[in-house]
Amino acid sequence: RWGSALKKLFGKIVGPEKTWAKVLAIAGAVGLAVLIFGGMNYRVEAPFLLRTENVSFMSTPYDGYISEVEAEVGDIFKAGERLLSLDTRDLLLEKAAAAADLTRYLREEEKSRARNELGDMRIFSARATQAQVQLEAIEHHLSQAEIRSPFDAFVVEGDLKKRLGAPVQQGDILFKIARLDRLYVEGKVDERDIHEVAVGAEMEIAFASQPKQKFPAHVILIEPIATTADSDNVFLVRAELDTVPEDWWRPGMGGISKIEAGHRTFFWIVFHRTIDFLRLFFWI
Repeated sequence: RWGSALKKLFGKIVGPEKTWAKVLAIAGAVGLAVLIFGGMNYRVEAPFLLRTENVSFMSTPYDGYISEVEAEVGDIFKAGERLLSLDTRDLLLEKAAAAADLTRYLREEEKSRARNELGDMRIFSARATQAQVQLEAIEHHLSQAEIRSPFDAFVVEGDLKKRLGAPVQQGDILFKIARLDRLYVEGKVDERDIHEVAVGAEMEIAFASQPKQKFPAHVILIEPIATTADSDNVFLVRAELDTVPEDWWRPGMGGISKIEAGHRTFFWIVFHRTIDFLRLFFWI
């Protein structure tokens, strides 16, 4: 019944003879015209990762023992906030001993000067200098006993709460932290589409964890050399965010980006991949 009704309707417009052929021909002509003359803004799709400009490794400044741990993986810290504390009891004892030695050597130096014993005076003066240097080194270590974040950071690695009281050696990596105030987008554009991307192009990103939210950015750098990812050649495209980072953003998060490439016809958008394949296949 619907088909008959539509045929009567179209018959009034294009004539009763070969109605469906005429309708299909008109629809094909209209569709072809839309494909050729109609168009829209074409956007290159590329996966992306959220990166940070500065990743730091917080290491142990001297041999000691872990006393307190404030930081866990995933925590956010402001610049200057404490991440970890080392036990300072041994250092305090060494400081007291060095201070006592310094005082004793200074007194012996004064006594030798009063007795005009220049040789002993020089010996005690040298020992006092040595004790002073040792005392300054201990005070320097005491000032390093608290490991603090050098900038606003996100803890990437370092689960040390299970190691309270454990010994650590100088140079041991305690935490890996990533800077939060210098986040940028790193997209991977297929080599087939890189010629469509230009520096300054607008783009939008959507995280895999929050696909309903879109965030603006713009391209600031295109790496001149391709890299291999999943057996495909891709170019790394760096983009700067045009919005304030959200609290839930973390370096390493990823999703899909759409990069503006300009106006294209519907025909080009639908068939450009096929045309490129045929050109390569038939070498035309």
